[in-house]
Amino acid sequence: MAETDFDVIVVGSGCAGAVAAYTAASAGKSVLVVERGYFAGAKNMTGGRIYSHSLKEVFPDFESEAPLERKITHERIALLDARSNMTVDFTSDELAEEGKDSYAVLRAPFDQWLASKAEDAG
Repeated sequence: MAETDFDVIVVGSGCAGAVAAYTAASAGKSVLVVERGYFAGAKNMTGGRIYSHSLKEVFPDFESEAPLERKITHERIALLDARSNMTVDFTSDELAEEGKDSYAVLRAPFDQWLASKAEDAG
């Protein structure tokens, strides 16, 4: 069996793993990503919320290419117990401001996009 050396080994190609791999590869490091699914995001059956201020630090133009579902412009938070509930609605122009905006994503395609960015970086 041949031995291969890597500067960085990342376990899992979810959001954090893919960004770690991308950042290391962009810095010229040799990177190996180990993923137990058949592809990045294969194990992810949920949606999520992505805040643009953190993602823009790594991918400044992500909005033009990432698989985003929709921009979030309204917040609704529900608190539930077995017999009652309370819902708080919130909307603000700030939700659309640069650096305060966020997007709903389906994690499987979003994770695949992130992994492809890491792979493209090396």
